[in-house]
Amino acid sequence: MKHTLNTPQQQWVDRTLAGLSLEQAIAQLVNITRPMDDPDAWRRLLDQWPAGCISLRTKTADAYRTVVRAVQEHSAIPLLVVANMEHGASEWPDYGTDFPMFMAAGAANDETLIAELGRATAVEARALGVNWVLTPDIDLNYNFDNPVTNTRALGDKPELVSRLSAALIHALQRHGVAATAKHFPGDGMDDRDQHLVTTVNHLPFDQWLATYGAVWRRVISEGVWTIMPGHISLPDYQGYRAEPDAAPPATISRKLLIDLLRDELGYTGLIVSDSTSMAGLTTRAAPAERIVASIEAGIDLYLGAEPERDLSAIRAAVHAGRLREEAIYAAARRVLTLKAQLNLATAPLGPAPTAQEQAAFADASQAIADRSITVLRGAEQLPLQLTPGAKVLTVTVAKLNPFFGQKDLEVFDAELRARGFTVEHLLNPKSAELQEAAARCDAVFVNICVTPMSTMGTARIALDSFGTWGWRALFTEHPHVYYTSFGSPYLLYELPALPNLLCAYGDAQVSQRAAVRVWLGELPAQGVLPVTLPRITVRPFDPS
Repeated sequence: MKHTLNTPQQQWVDRTLAGLSLEQAIAQLVNITRPMDDPDAWRRLLDQWPAGCISLRTKTADAYRTVVRAVQEHSAIPLLVVANMEHGASEWPDYGTDFPMFMAAGAANDETLIAELGRATAVEARALGVNWVLTPDIDLNYNFDNPVTNTRALGDKPELVSRLSAALIHALQRHGVAATAKHFPGDGMDDRDQHLVTTVNHLPFDQWLATYGAVWRRVISEGVWTIMPGHISLPDYQGYRAEPDAAPPATISRKLLIDLLRDELGYTGLIVSDSTSMAGLTTRAAPAERIVASIEAGIDLYLGAEPERDLSAIRAAVHAGRLREEAIYAAARRVLTLKAQLNLATAPLGPAPTAQEQAAFADASQAIADRSITVLRGAEQLPLQLTPGAKVLTVTVAKLNPFFGQKDLEVFDAELRARGFTVEHLLNPKSAELQEAAARCDAVFVNICVTPMSTMGTARIALDSFGTWGWRALFTEHPHVYYTSFGSPYLLYELPALPNLLCAYGDAQVSQRAAVRVWLGELPAQGVLPVTLPRITVRPFDPS
């Protein structure tokens, strides 16, 4: 699936580009994002600043669709509409198929199923008006402490990540949505958070070529339409081996975007920035300088622009000779080419998914979850021997982040009740409260939710009180305690004495349902861990 256009598409790009003034060409390079539900407000905004791309947050999917339809009908040049949708289009309670977190697809390791995730995402996205999604995350999760990748990534094995990503990319783009491979040159090495600091991929370049480079070559050869650099550096390639923290992030590094990504790896498609509000970029340049430095480095489309400031900054840079008009029009051509590939001039929105499609998507989602559940310890304890009508306690350990729509694990409890068990539930209980409740119950399920970015800067278990740590040792006080990670696969590093642990890789409803089935022996644990668990070893300390 390459970047070729048919004759009508190419003619539309050529004709549209030829009709653009410099001001209009500059506007094609920016994305405006606003949390607005009002179509009229969006039309007024785009009349003033006719951007090439928008993103929005609305309370409902219906409101989203209404806004997108209105602005597409109003725009002389169709708009790219971009959303994350890293594991499906269910970004609202009332819409979309609830797929597991991305690493669950890595554990399931099924190209047919991940392609169905791509098809579902594309069909449901286009029905809303979304034509571009910021997935797949092809980072290699080598550092278990990385707070950004974790279960957002497929795993840490280049062959698995390449193969599954290729299947997803093809499915997305075949069904009318642009895929985005991210985050070039690759997250997953640093233990810091690019939302807070420019992070470092510290591999020597020859090792980068054999690992991250192999994955990037594969997705480029498969024809991914867009690539997102992260606010991440690659110091060995950039010439900063002696001072890695001084290396600029890829977002403003021509060495990485042009010399490496375009010239060495041969990528010809659109390069989109990551969110430009992240401190990995904002700490490296003054506000008006960020967009100029990004476009100068090779960014084609800048996410999260402040149009009044940023468009004038680009104009000034062109008039000063820092940015060439030819480069502006070349980037605008890549933006228009993506719009042509997506057929936005003739079909900005897609049809609603049929009932048959929705059923197929739901089946695929459950199948990924069912095949992902992984036994990390205690296989000999499966299946659990719970007597009918037993009283069980479920405990959720989580710092739930409402920004990501995180909720307590209600489906896990409902599945147990549906099987005739009496369920008592606690969320982040104090130790004394937990001990008292556990003493009343035949069995205790401790469900731990650690997901990337729910607690900024860490992928560790972070609760607010010393008094809540009793769940960590409850298995020494009660004979039937069973642990499940509904998130990070690395919990045994922090809880090395646990007698058992299942990993479900996330808190999706289908994952909760699958975990209950595995514990009760209704389903075999089929997942294969797609990452390497850290080990503590005795080794000398090098103070240098």
